[in-house]
Amino acid sequence: MRLLWAVLQLVLPMPLKRRVGNWFFGWDVHPTAHIGRSMIMVGKLVMGPHSTIGSFNTIRGLEEVVLEEGASIATRNLITGFPPGSDYFAVSPNRRSVLVLRRHSMVTIGHTIDCADRVELGEYSAIAGYRCAILTHSLDLARDRFVAQPVVIGDRSAVMSGCTLLNGTSVPSRAIVSAGSVVTTKLTTELTFYRGNPAEPVRALPERLKYFRRGLVEVASEQ
Repeated sequence: MRLLWAVLQLVLPMPLKRRVGNWFFGWDVHPTAHIGRSMIMVGKLVMGPHSTIGSFNTIRGLEEVVLEEGASIATRNLITGFPPGSDYFAVSPNRRSVLVLRRHSMVTIGHTIDCADRVELGEYSAIAGYRCAILTHSLDLARDRFVAQPVVIGDRSAVMSGCTLLNGTSVPSRAIVSAGSVVTTKLTTELTFYRGNPAEPVRALPERLKYFRRGLVEVASEQ
């Protein structure tokens, strides 16, 4: 049934797609959200106001996908998970195969995201450019077992083209990871430009950088 539903998503108009998903599969898709011609096979999909999933994405095997208000997944992304109880991750019993995009965060074009464990993007953050890889699982060679750990990207941070983020890593709020870098640890210093393999701090960034202030002007104008 779910496979048939995934195929139907490629051809159904958005209003019908939303109704079927909400009624029969327990999704929670806001009337202003939009899903393009993508194949989505997940336990639950939550989409807030004006959130979008573009065309030609494959999103499968996750317990839950959450896009808060204004969050977006552009096009040609491969996002995969492992359902609970998988024998592959017996040594990581507390993992959750979920993807969370906070308000106005974005995944752009042609990225690969492994959601064996949680991947979370903070508000106004971005997996930018194209062909990044986020890996939440790896092979523990000492124990000969697969292990899974979350990957978290902080508010208003950007991971540029061709980066790799390994399991258990994080990017702090208001930080930039340069194109082609490999994140192998938890980066901790805000307002920092990181680069290299492994990614290391290169220089401080000014707080006034417009990217770090996304959304703040909108808030000020409403008050």
